[in-house]
Amino acid sequence: DFLVEQAAANNNVLGARQMGGGFGGCSINMVKENAVDDFIEQAAAAYKNQFGISLEAYVVETADGTGKINVLYQRCLLKTVR
Repeated sequence: DFLVEQAAANNNVLGARQMGGGFGGCSINMVKENAVDDFIEQAAAAYKNQFGISLEAYVVETADGTGKINVLYQRCLLKTVR
C-alpha cells in the first residue's frame, strides 16, 4: 500500500497497483518515460525512510500483448541411448 500511495502522489505516474501481496509484495507503476529515474529515486528514498529497507526497482517496457504466432515445424527424431 505504501508504494502505491507514493506513486499516486507523483504527477508523472499514470497508474499503480500492488502485486504479490504478503510480506512486502511489490507494486507495478506506469511512469512517464522521462521521469522513471526520478521516480525510482524518490520512491526508494521514501521506502528506506519509512521502513529502513532498501527497495529494488526493475524497469520494464510494455509489449503489444498476446497475439497469434505462426510456427513452422520440422521433424526431429530423438533417440535414447542405453
